[in-house]
Amino acid sequence: MNDFFFFNNESLPYVFVDQDIEIKQIQVKNLNRFAQFADPIKKLERYSIETITPLVEPQMLNIMGTCSLVTTISPESFKENVHQPTALAELVLKIIEVNEAFFKKEEKETDSKDSSWFEAFAYLINHGHRQDEVMNMSYGAFLKYLIASQRVDHQ
Repeated sequence: MNDFFFFNNESLPYVFVDQDIEIKQIQVKNLNRFAQFADPIKKLERYSIETITPLVEPQMLNIMGTCSLVTTISPESFKENVHQPTALAELVLKIIEVNEAFFKKEEKETDSKDSSWFEAFAYLINHGHRQDEVMNMSYGAFLKYLIASQRVDHQ
């Protein structure tokens, strides 16, 4: 996904089984709920159909919650296709692709200071963003703005 995809809060058209749906970016305001559902998926060593498919059955409720937050799939369609683990794994893989900012493996910083979400929000607000604007950003755009603001400060 490119920067314009993140900044425009675009969604990805996708065909799930035989239904046209959209896969959306998670917004900052929904990140906490999304993380609760998506955490078992995020813990995978790598993301592929082969690694996700075994998770489908034991993590069905988490996958359903994840899909409810970032797709336009109807609950009926999800229920009708619950016994298609490969199709669900492919959908989850696309969700990971669209929300790569969340699923990206974090590098451990050796001298990292404790910082909070509130400090990150305050940092962006001090750089001209409004609180409601930050909360409605996609998580990918939020990270890009944060990195860009930090670069400006370092120059």
